[in-house]
Amino acid sequence: MLLVASVSQASSAQADRIRETIDDSQLVVLKGNVSPRAKVQYDQGPLVSTTKLTDLRIMFRPSPAQQADLTRWLFEQQDTNSPNYHKWLTPEQYADRFGLSQHDVAKVVAWLKSEGFTVTAVAHGRRWVVFSGTVAEMQKTFHTEIHRYIVEGEEHFANASEPAIPKALAGVVSGLSGFNDFRLRPMSRPNKIAPLAPMSFRANPDYTSGGSNFLAPDDIATIYDISKLYSQGYDGTGQAIAVVGQSDIHATDLSNFWTFFRLTPPTLNKIVDPNTGNPGFTSDEVEADLDLETVSGVARNATIYYVFGTSAVDAAEYAIDNPSLIPVSVISISFGACEPQQPSSAFSQLESLAQQGNAEGITFAASSGDTGAAACELNGQSRSATTGLAVNVPASVPEVTGVGGTEFSGDVNNQSQYWSTTNSPTGESALSYIPEMAWNDSDGTGTGPILSATLAASGGGASIAYTKPSWQVGTGVPNDGARDVPDVAMTASANHDGYVIFCSNVGFGCTAGSPLIAIGGTSAAAPVFSGILALLNHYLVKNGFQTAPGLGNINQTLYQLAQSNSSAFHDITTGSNIVPCTNPSANCPTSSPFQFGYSAGVGYDQVTGLGSVDAYNFVTGFASELKTPTTTTQSITATPSPAQSNAGSLVTLTATVGHSSGSSTPTGTVTFSNGSTVLAVENVSTTGIATFSTSSLAVGAYSITATYSGDNDYAGSTSATVTLNVVDFTATANPTTLTVSAPGQNGQTNITITPLSGFNQTLSYSCSGLPSESTCTFTAVSATSETLTIQTTAPSSRLDGTPPGFSEELFYAFLLPGFFGFFTRDSRRRTTLRTMALAVALGLAVLIPSCGGGSSSTPTNPGTPTGTSPVTVTVATAGSSPLSHQIQLTLTVQ
Repeated sequence: MLLVASVSQASSAQADRIRETIDDSQLVVLKGNVSPRAKVQYDQGPLVSTTKLTDLRIMFRPSPAQQADLTRWLFEQQDTNSPNYHKWLTPEQYADRFGLSQHDVAKVVAWLKSEGFTVTAVAHGRRWVVFSGTVAEMQKTFHTEIHRYIVEGEEHFANASEPAIPKALAGVVSGLSGFNDFRLRPMSRPNKIAPLAPMSFRANPDYTSGGSNFLAPDDIATIYDISKLYSQGYDGTGQAIAVVGQSDIHATDLSNFWTFFRLTPPTLNKIVDPNTGNPGFTSDEVEADLDLETVSGVARNATIYYVFGTSAVDAAEYAIDNPSLIPVSVISISFGACEPQQPSSAFSQLESLAQQGNAEGITFAASSGDTGAAACELNGQSRSATTGLAVNVPASVPEVTGVGGTEFSGDVNNQSQYWSTTNSPTGESALSYIPEMAWNDSDGTGTGPILSATLAASGGGASIAYTKPSWQVGTGVPNDGARDVPDVAMTASANHDGYVIFCSNVGFGCTAGSPLIAIGGTSAAAPVFSGILALLNHYLVKNGFQTAPGLGNINQTLYQLAQSNSSAFHDITTGSNIVPCTNPSANCPTSSPFQFGYSAGVGYDQVTGLGSVDAYNFVTGFASELKTPTTTTQSITATPSPAQSNAGSLVTLTATVGHSSGSSTPTGTVTFSNGSTVLAVENVSTTGIATFSTSSLAVGAYSITATYSGDNDYAGSTSATVTLNVVDFTATANPTTLTVSAPGQNGQTNITITPLSGFNQTLSYSCSGLPSESTCTFTAVSATSETLTIQTTAPSSRLDGTPPGFSEELFYAFLLPGFFGFFTRDSRRRTTLRTMALAVALGLAVLIPSCGGGSSSTPTNPGTPTGTSPVTVTVATAGSSPLSHQIQLTLTVQ
């Protein structure tokens, strides 16, 4: 299981899925790619055929096996018992495991080019290809007409029928994007009462109709207990958040906001999605101002990336596909569109986007909508619903955290209890948390004040596109089999009480003469929650729960936390998102009261989700839901050094599991792996150590990691990589047969050493099996070669000292008389005896040699014998675990 789950294994090449030539010989209809908004009654006829459209996308779906693997992987990334817990992928790793193969992408690119299109981008995650072309080329290639439509007073273009694609692409292509320009809409609600006077606002709270006040960043910090995080040093340092948008921005709006509220300007990076280009200044700039100013007012020391283009969805796609350029852990999306008005291909596109982002460790927060339970109604225009119950995407995507809206209720009759009569230098006047109810300023149920003439309430309800996730359980969660929205909520009323922002785009919600306005909507709630998520990441990293920011899909932990830690959320139990409806219309009752929607209640509800958050309790409680973090360190013992081992010698790997808190010792196992190959799985000892020893590692380079499995109390962790080279060498001789023409001559051969895997040790050389009277010597030619010389010996005679011309017989003849003379002393009386002794001695001298046989001429040193001998050359290293190799030679002496 560990092997299957490893990231490295996933990098192996996928099988190609496009097995036929991509051509028009056989076509299949690509269903689910016509916008429900492109109705016949709105059709204004074909778009001019020469019109060039950019940011067209062909989207790829994973195979069934890849999708099953992705689902399992995303689950394991959030499973504290899995070694893949919080193991995030790069887009390239995602591509190698879940994307289309490189060969198949190349085939699609070649086909598009052959049809006359210009291919402008291929996703690093290999989920889509961007191309551009004329309407005529689109119609010819995809067999659908592109028409103009007037919808809700605006001109749009869209394909009039389902496109068709070559059969070879069936099962590979999930949909086409950019064939219409129906974009997501902002979820903000400007306060229509009056512009604010900057100086008077700073001097005193501005009480308006309904007893409302205006919110400065420090008010949000006080009300939602963010100030306590600031006081302990958690301000978003080291974190990065992306806000996606559909307009350029005036930098002075943000600088004025930071100056006015005395905030230290954060790092802001403006990035245009190159696939769509800069849309210029549009009506969506108000949304951008709200999002950027609000999120920076919460995560005050985080880096903010504003990623924008003509499409917020495509901007988000660009962000997740380019983490080296946009290294964020949170993406805030304040745009949405109701599910019934989306083609089915949009649902798979949005979920695929979110799943890749989650796999990379990115958390998405999206506003749930501002028209209550009737998400398809026009924001700020509809007075009565005619389109029925609906929720918005991307808030309804299971991999996205949907953020609904609340409004303050406790201060309606108790202003002095919750608000100061003066503002601080930073504009703050809130005194504490203020009890909340569901946001509904168009409430017709009598539970709240009617502060808006048009529908203005927290979006929420049941999805028609996504089924109930396994983690969406708990008190109040409907048993409806559907993904319910939202998950959490924050204050959202523009009227009670609006967020103060700077906005200079006059004509698009901003006011002339005063750039300071009050605004609300779930578009404000989403960036507030996104800012808190950045503080959460800061807390987890600073306290060792993880080494880098990134939480992926947090929804499972959210619902667990709601059941285990009630102080993390403010449970909103009053109010509703019920809105008036026109009878007859979808979901509208046939009798009075003509209204529909959902009511807040104990636990979860489809108006405020789990409730608003107490930031400090939420952050610390979230951390408690995670297991105690561990660190796994690894050491290696090998010969001749920790980084190098001789083949066949003992290597010992030691992993130590450490933890910063907790009184018990971690249990479980440690998996020692070389890349994707598991070397061993060893139990953790009572001292928190796991050891693996082996002498059977093959020659090669190793990148070894030790992965602790985790247990019921401790989270898994992976060590840094330890590198090891198992080295060896080969030794060969040329020639291997040596022939010596005669004893006394020599033979030579060259020995070549080939290092394996970085071998660089000193070698010694020796011979064995040599015939007698021969020797071998080795002369270094280079670091990897030696010359072996085998020297033989010629036959030779021994020098014995006998005088030249004398035989052995004469030698003894002269010697013996002297001998006898020694015993016969000179005396006249013994002359006769002496003469007789001499005669006998001479006779013996003549006879003695004959007793030993005749004389011989055979030499006593015959030299190296002739013949053939096997000779063994041994090449070896030094040390306690030497490497040794032998070369067999044949020596022939003629």
